[in-house]
Amino acid sequence: MNLMITPYNNNTNYRQQRQAFTAKPVKLNDAETVIANAVNSSSSFFAPLNKAYDGFTDKIAEHVTSRFVNLKPLNWLADKFKNTNNLFQHCLTVGSVVTSGLYMQRTLVNKDLDKDRRNTLAVNQGLTLVASTAGAYALDKYIKGWWDNVTAKFAGHLLNDDDFYTKFKQDKDAIVAENKRLKDTKAELKSLPKVDKLVKNHSYYKSLTEKNADILMKKIKGMSPLRTMIVFGFVYRYFVPVAVTKPANKLCDMYLKNKKAKEENTQKA
Repeated sequence: MNLMITPYNNNTNYRQQRQAFTAKPVKLNDAETVIANAVNSSSSFFAPLNKAYDGFTDKIAEHVTSRFVNLKPLNWLADKFKNTNNLFQHCLTVGSVVTSGLYMQRTLVNKDLDKDRRNTLAVNQGLTLVASTAGAYALDKYIKGWWDNVTAKFAGHLLNDDDFYTKFKQDKDAIVAENKRLKDTKAELKSLPKVDKLVKNHSYYKSLTEKNADILMKKIKGMSPLRTMIVFGFVYRYFVPVAVTKPANKLCDMYLKNKKAKEENTQKA
């Protein structure tokens, strides 16, 4: 029996055989689509898990979150802060107050400490909260002008305009100088230039699609909460533990030591 072997040096046959046995590469997007379809399928293995998770989150929202959100103090805070320009700072402060309040409550019910030490530590925690919060607001306001310059540099980079920051700084310095002159005349002061408004008037921004323009603007507006996050994080997580807590604890120990010495002297007398 004669066997006919097709040589691989035949370019046409080789390409046909290679195409026949070469699998089409699967793209990552295709894989993600397959997984998403499997998860969302009503007959999927994940369907009961999704249903259970949705039911769990609905119960949490109904019996826990809704009650917390509908509390009168939160409604009062929401009404007070609805028109504020410092909403992000206030939210961080509320979170810190809640956390510190829980620490103070745990300290006051700690049976391993005597009553004087519990009260003193709780007072120190409260004073530390007040001092750190006031410091965070003050520092956040203090560096705002400098941070505006940083934001302008960042905006110039996004706009591919090396002169954007220079123009912003010149306009800002001119208005600051003008306001100093107007301050003596008690006239109405001029508003400082805002980076986001200048960006909206830039030719590059106007040339972008609506989606890309929205993304660029979100990056620029995100610089403000970034500043607050850095400042409040520094004050609450570094400044307070290092610069405040230890001295406060030493003062607490000194107070209790002096009180104990006075009580001993009174008993001896």
